Amino acid sequence: MAWDGTAWVKLKRPLTEEENARQLKVDVAASEQPKDDFSVFSMNEVFLESTNSAFQQRGLLTYGCLGIVVVAAFFAWTMLWCLNNPPGNGSIHGATLAIMYGGAVFFLLFALAVLFVGFWGLSQENFTWTRVPVRFNRQTRMVYAFRGAGSRGVISVPWEKAFFFIERRPRDPISRAYVFNIRCHVLNDTGLVIQSFSVGSRVATIDDEKTENGRSIVNGLNCQFEYLRQYMEQGPRALTYPDLVPTKVSLANSLRIWRHDDHAILAERNLFTTLLVVVLSPFIYFTAVLHYIGQRTSRQPAWPPEVERECERAPLDESVRA
Repeated sequence: MAWDGTAWVKLKRPLTEEENARQLKVDVAASEQPKDDFSVFSMNEVFLESTNSAFQQRGLLTYGCLGIVVVAAFFAWTMLWCLNNPPGNGSIHGATLAIMYGGAVFFLLFALAVLFVGFWGLSQENFTWTRVPVRFNRQTRMVYAFRGAGSRGVISVPWEKAFFFIERRPRDPISRAYVFNIRCHVLNDTGLVIQSFSVGSRVATIDDEKTENGRSIVNGLNCQFEYLRQYMEQGPRALTYPDLVPTKVSLANSLRIWRHDDHAILAERNLFTTLLVVVLSPFIYFTAVLHYIGQRTSRQPAWPPEVERECERAPLDESVRA
């Protein structure tokens, strides 16, 4: 298993039937309407740099884990207080006292374990990287996924050998929503999955793909992939220039990222969705602040020199792929 910043992915295994059925082929059009869907950091004649599926939701994990840390810390403190203040002023002893001490120790260890999980979750969005970009080099026909400093922190795969598909995660037990995103598996010569990373933005819906609404929402991912595919095949001139996702760290940019979808929703002038945006505004603003704090405490990603050299704006050989 490997954590890629968005989900645990099982490696060293063959592709599943569902993954094969959901494949997005690099030589087949995925949609008639390519759209970037606010998932592009930068684009030029040589390379396009995209978000991964966790970027636009950054701050959400911090929001949840803060609550976990507070509750777990309070519970651990309570168990420590119980251990230091035995009940009954000494009137309880023997097996009963041993059981009570054992229970307090058990719940203390459980609280510490939950506290560890909470801090681990916070570390995924704080004191790490401001973003985890994916770079598509049209000149060398390579795809690079940033994972950390140095050459070992980059996943690389030739465009024609990359296995893209629409990933569907199990229904969330709390929100009851399905989460979909574009994922890329890197396969070895025998067809086993050896690396994996997500691309672009993700969508969540309470409807599955059997419903018209669910299909229309998931179709947005086909449009995202088609935008990337047409860029690699025809270059940026064949596409509308994207609304670039800001990379500069500022509270204004964090608010822009988290409120980006609100403008489209409000433009629909639907009473229910407008009220929903208004009701959720405090949550959105608070999460945007957490997004900003996470980015402020993190470092900007730096591609290895060899990747940067390959992505220099040298004249593009159109004979490679016109």
